[in-house]
Amino acid sequence: MEIRTKDDAWRLLLVLFLGQLVAFSMAACSFASSFIANLGVDAPLAQSFCTHLLLTLVYVPILLRRRQKLRIPWYWYLVLAFVDVQGNYLVTEAYQYSSITSVTLLDCWTVVWAIILTWYALGTRYSFWQFLGAGTCVAGLALVLLSDANTPDAQGCCSLWQDPG
Repeated sequence: MEIRTKDDAWRLLLVLFLGQLVAFSMAACSFASSFIANLGVDAPLAQSFCTHLLLTLVYVPILLRRRQKLRIPWYWYLVLAFVDVQGNYLVTEAYQYSSITSVTLLDCWTVVWAIILTWYALGTRYSFWQFLGAGTCVAGLALVLLSDANTPDAQGCCSLWQDPG
């Protein structure tokens, strides 16, 4: 990727900032879900409702403003939304049964599986930089695994690594 103008540099910085904002928001949601689960509240659909509401409030006006046709029929978006809600439900429900570290570890595998499935099913070709980004995610996954394995106050049956004795 080559930055040619000052405008390109600002766009790159904006994209990097927005990516960090999304990552921070996801981390905050994970923390909140874990905290709520520790309080004994079991409401995974209510917890992910705000996320989906915000996505709708942001992207529907953008779509309407651009006046673009949908790329696929509307009912496929409905099916994809249903699948996404189920995935988010399962991740949020996992906080009831495991530690935040373990759930984050399992959630990180989304990147790996998305690459594998899109490569296989859709024939997507990835660049070096995309593989580098995915490798960074997998490295983060390994660090989360190591941090969970070395936690002195493992959460009994819910920790990934238990001392059998």
